[in-house]
Amino acid sequence: MMQDFDNDANGEPISVSSTGRTFHLSDFEGPLDLLLYLIKKNEMNIYDIHISSITEQFLQCLNSDPSASLDELSDFYQMAATLLYIKSRMLLPNSQDELDEIDDPRRMLIDQLIEYHRYKKLSELMEQREMEVEWFVERSSSQRTLPFADNPDDEPWIPADSWDLLRTFASMIRHFDSERIIDLYEEVSINEKIALIHELLDKKGNFRFDDLISRHSSALDLACAFLAVLDSTKNRIISIRQHRLFGDILIIPYSSPEAPHERTA
Repeated sequence: MMQDFDNDANGEPISVSSTGRTFHLSDFEGPLDLLLYLIKKNEMNIYDIHISSITEQFLQCLNSDPSASLDELSDFYQMAATLLYIKSRMLLPNSQDELDEIDDPRRMLIDQLIEYHRYKKLSELMEQREMEVEWFVERSSSQRTLPFADNPDDEPWIPADSWDLLRTFASMIRHFDSERIIDLYEEVSINEKIALIHELLDKKGNFRFDDLISRHSSALDLACAFLAVLDSTKNRIISIRQHRLFGDILIIPYSSPEAPHERTA
């Protein structure tokens, strides 16, 4: 379960000072989670991170957890190396042109933090709705009168909505290890998935949600695909269909009046 920015697992503020209580890296899901905590704790703008201060505090956090193993520390030290590199880049004298946002050495890190923050908020939303969703699933299942076919291709595709998509996403994301949920150096974005949706619509007309997933072991890849489908549905670019609750998702052009059977490749 994801922890809140301001508190640790016990609900107490985490102190990184020598006089505070023992700091545990296990209170966070990874280096990005720790960075977001420090940014909020220092009331910084995520688009204008004070790298020098954040780097110093990040290193202090690493040195404040005597119980952390080398395996637990590896990702955090990789992030520390990235922060030190960015800090060194920003200390170098630059011309005015090199100070443009496009050349800001913090840019990649900021993009990663924003994507992770979106994913974290989405996960929190799913946790808040979990009980409501489980109740709805039980009621919906009890109202079905026809049994599901053994072969999914024999089942009709019926219209689905954003809540159906959210429930399917929630069932898929539970299979991922939350401690390895985000890879800092993984390059994937929602805009890339939206572009892929347009490409698949042009090439195939109808396609499955699974066609949007390029790395099935990546929770970030899955989350970006999910958010891209939500965005495309809201903008009336696509419609979504399902065989059954938590079943596979068929994506079709919004202009399609009926739920077609999937076109074979």
